[in-house]
Amino acid sequence: MKKPTLRDSLTPKPAATIAVASPPEPQTPKPPRLTDQRVNTTLRIEPEKLERLKIIAARKRIRVNELLLEGVDHVLALHSLHTAA
Repeated sequence: MKKPTLRDSLTPKPAATIAVASPPEPQTPKPPRLTDQRVNTTLRIEPEKLERLKIIAARKRIRVNELLLEGVDHVLALHSLHTAA
């Protein structure tokens, strides 16, 4: 096969080889997302602390996120800002 050159790329192509794009198919609208009114956030934590949290969460058979939310509730209760959810 011949190596393509700049001349080849600048040469006009015959109309028969140019593909005509078909119109896009109409998309069905996405259903509205169900939300529990919580806000997503990112937490940066040291690997050693995360490992210990994973051990505690495994013993309690819960997720690390649930364990962290328990901690949030505890801090809010200490500062009398806890609201029942």
